[in-house]
Amino acid sequence: MLPSKLRIHKSFFEEIFKKGFFYSGQNINLVLLKKPEITKYGSKFAFSVSKKNVKNAVKRNFLRRRGFSVIKNSKNDIKTGFLGVFVLKTGAEKLPFEDFSEEIKNLLKKSSLLD
Repeated sequence: MLPSKLRIHKSFFEEIFKKGFFYSGQNINLVLLKKPEITKYGSKFAFSVSKKNVKNAVKRNFLRRRGFSVIKNSKNDIKTGFLGVFVLKTGAEKLPFEDFSEEIKNLLKKSSLLD
């Protein structure tokens, strides 16, 4: 799990969705907002899994933990000063970990957070 100082609190979600930039993948979307004054320790991330897409809470939490592990493994390569929310679409729960990880990294590259 990612440390709490690198996760986004729910209170920022509304601002991120209103002012942020959207990057779309096949099974995952990324909403990104530049906010250097809040992100002293690096970029912060959150994962949103809709109850409509994944009914079981255990599976939703599993997907969040899976996403945070990908971010944790590549946090040294990610640029600082950003807030990002990954929104998982229907079908993301069926992806193997390698494909899930690759899609997150592709979105980070598309948004130029990852080189």
